[in-house]
Amino acid sequence: MSSAEQQQSIFLITGNTQGGKTSYLTELVKLLGKSGLSVGGFLAPGSFESGERSGFKLKNITSGVELAMASTKETAAWIKYRRFWFNADAFIQGREWIQACLEQQTGIVVIDEVGPMELEGMGWSETLELLKGSSGPVQLWSVRENLAEEVKQRWDIPDSHVIRIDEVEVNQAADRISIEANK
Repeated sequence: MSSAEQQQSIFLITGNTQGGKTSYLTELVKLLGKSGLSVGGFLAPGSFESGERSGFKLKNITSGVELAMASTKETAAWIKYRRFWFNADAFIQGREWIQACLEQQTGIVVIDEVGPMELEGMGWSETLELLKGSSGPVQLWSVRENLAEEVKQRWDIPDSHVIRIDEVEVNQAADRISIEANK
């Protein structure tokens, strides 16, 4: 498979910060699974306190296993990045989940989400490079709208593979992704 063909298997799911990307992905995963496609990877559902984002969990799509990923509260042995503290063990576990998807030849792999850390070479950046270099699964990466252009350029993702959640109904997105996965 050529490099261009590999790149075309990455779809960016974009929307505003706290705009519903994880909810959209959750519905998309259900629809893709109902269509017979194997879907793996992880979601990052957020938690809120007093109307403000207070943290994230990392949730395995296949098993439903969850672990704490990030918190606005200082947590011993976690890594401080901007306003959040991140659980290094969650990154290790997430990478293991993605590696298992590649080994099991999962049809679609979800990474929720690609953000500033990845653009700075941290977070999931190593995992994204592994996925980008694989000839395997269709990939769904969620990314904030204001970072989408930078992510597209960094990982050479074509405009035709950007799905804006406020412009594309989830059923239409599932159809587009199913077609790509069944090539």
